[in-house]
Amino acid sequence: MLRLRFDRRKALHAAFALVLFFVSFSSATAQKKSQEKSEPLTFGSTVSTIWTLGTSTFDEASRLLESDPYWQFRNAHYSNEGLLSERDEARLGYQLNVEVAKKYKFSTEGLERVNRIGQRVARASLRPNLSYQFHIIRDKEINAFSGPGGHIYVTSALVNLANDDELASVLSHEVGHVVARHSLKTIQQSQTLGGLASLFGSITGIAGDAAQELGTAAAEIVASGLLAVHNREEEREADFLGVHAVAKAGFNPQGMLTMFQKIQKVSESDHDLLGEIFADHPGVEERIENTRYEINRMRGTQK
Repeated sequence: MLRLRFDRRKALHAAFALVLFFVSFSSATAQKKSQEKSEPLTFGSTVSTIWTLGTSTFDEASRLLESDPYWQFRNAHYSNEGLLSERDEARLGYQLNVEVAKKYKFSTEGLERVNRIGQRVARASLRPNLSYQFHIIRDKEINAFSGPGGHIYVTSALVNLANDDELASVLSHEVGHVVARHSLKTIQQSQTLGGLASLFGSITGIAGDAAQELGTAAAEIVASGLLAVHNREEEREADFLGVHAVAKAGFNPQGMLTMFQKIQKVSESDHDLLGEIFADHPGVEERIENTRYEINRMRGTQK
């Protein structure tokens, strides 16, 4: 998985540098025109100028992309365009929560703390106006996941393990998934759910047959585990969105680092205590390194 990640980054670097190379070509051509009045430019000198600019641009592009693990997320914009409307997303999220409640035991112990911290980071996120709901699942595994419409789930084991800053980082990470509509995109793109796509168009009144179909689809989604399915790039994006929301909400973003370190220790002592979602996440060492980079960047100390 790591080799694929690096190969993809190299491909991105090459594509990005190629675009900048053509920009450099245009720049060199313009430079040639401006210099024609003062001194003649030979074909060889023009090619040399373009090559020099292109090579330096490629090197600079590669250096920047390698050094910034979150470059691709910095100018991202988020909306429901091309997806369910926010209204229908909320309805789907409600029905999914009904099914999650059937599959897991919910707990109210510690819920006031989780909701207080969760609402605080949610309001600091890039999707602050959604009606977020936080739930605690009674489980010994350290786990968390989110669903469409702003439903966030954490296990009691995770809640007991984390201090407030660390809990804020986990909740903010899950809010990041909601901001980027990761679960909603996964559900809509899934090829295993049959006629769900056609059902999306009918989710307006949620009555009669449509309501029954939605309930059946929601049960299938929860049973399939799709709510916890994210690729590694989505996990990096949620980390990026999460650390910014945590800081904006007034929590110490170092809590994300110490939470990763706790997860790392648990993994070394008893890996079975980690939920399934951590298996597909980027490596903890990478996440620690990326988060430290971003915290330093936010503080203006990252070169």
